[in-house]
Amino acid sequence: MRLLALLLLALATISANAQSDTAPRVGKNYGNTPKHHVRMQVDADHLALPVAVTIKGKDRAAVDARIEGIRAELEKRFKDQPGWEFREISTEFAHAEAKTYASRAGNGSKLFGDDDADKGDVTYVANARWELHTEADKGLKGVEILRTKASDLVKAKNDDEKQVVGNPEYVLTNPHDYRNELLDQIKNDFEEAKKHLPEGQWTLEIAGLAQTVDVIALGGKRFEVSLAYRMAFVTPKPEKATK
Repeated sequence: MRLLALLLLALATISANAQSDTAPRVGKNYGNTPKHHVRMQVDADHLALPVAVTIKGKDRAAVDARIEGIRAELEKRFKDQPGWEFREISTEFAHAEAKTYASRAGNGSKLFGDDDADKGDVTYVANARWELHTEADKGLKGVEILRTKASDLVKAKNDDEKQVVGNPEYVLTNPHDYRNELLDQIKNDFEEAKKHLPEGQWTLEIAGLAQTVDVIALGGKRFEVSLAYRMAFVTPKPEKATK
């Protein structure tokens, strides 16, 4: 089906170019040729459990130190355990917590929920996010172990410390590993298509070759990886071009 669609699109391109003898056969017209894609369905390689923490306090240095302490605890829980790891998604240094103001007629603004003027009392806040990973084939048991590793990272009864453990999900962390297989598919499609199309010079362009392979989650363990390309009819055979 993919090859049939490719042939139809390529023939449509030829027909459009044939409508005018003066239409350029390279350059702008080639750039407007439709994209084709090669796709593969693959299984997830990892399970991931997202974890986020928020730390607040009046002492900026203490807030930063608390974030570092949590990171150190995660390092300890994953140390020397092949197949288990945590990945840092984002970490920020402590900064002054934003205050919410509400307008007040005749008096400018006031702190939301507080009739007193801002006394300059500053609360510092820092956020950090990690993903805890294990191999996909560990399944439910792997998820439970990840949840155990994520437990009690903050002081649960302290209002200045909050932790949120997200939902586990299958992830694909190695889409680039499928690039060569996708390129082989493109090569095979290109060579097969030329057998069924008019003789002449056909060109092949791989879109975004230096970029990462495109990934779409299909649900559960399944993912689709793909690469885009274009093929175009540049010129007929040389002996026909001179007529």
